[in-house]
Amino acid sequence: MGTRTLDRRRLDSPHRDPMLERFGQAVRTLREQHELTRDAVATRSGLSSVYLGNIERGEVNPTLLTQLKVAAGIGVPLDEIVAAALASEPAV
Repeated sequence: MGTRTLDRRRLDSPHRDPMLERFGQAVRTLREQHELTRDAVATRSGLSSVYLGNIERGEVNPTLLTQLKVAAGIGVPLDEIVAAALASEPAV
C-alpha cells in the first residue's frame, strides 16, 4: 500500500488552467533552447523526469519551490520562465 496512484482527474480535467500550460511550454522551450534533455533537467533539479513531463504538459501546479528547482535545473532565473509564459498569454 506504499505506492502512490496517479490522480487521473488532474490529467483529464476539462478545467486545466491555460497559465499552467503556458508555464509548462515555457519550461519545455527553454529546456530545449539550452539543449537539455528532460532527464538532465530532472537530475539537475532533483525532480523526477515524469514529474517534469507533467509540468511541461501543464498537468500539475508546481509549488514555488518546485518552480525554483526547475529553473535551476535549466540554468535560468525563474523570472525568465514566467516572462516567457506571460508573453505567450493571449491578448485579453
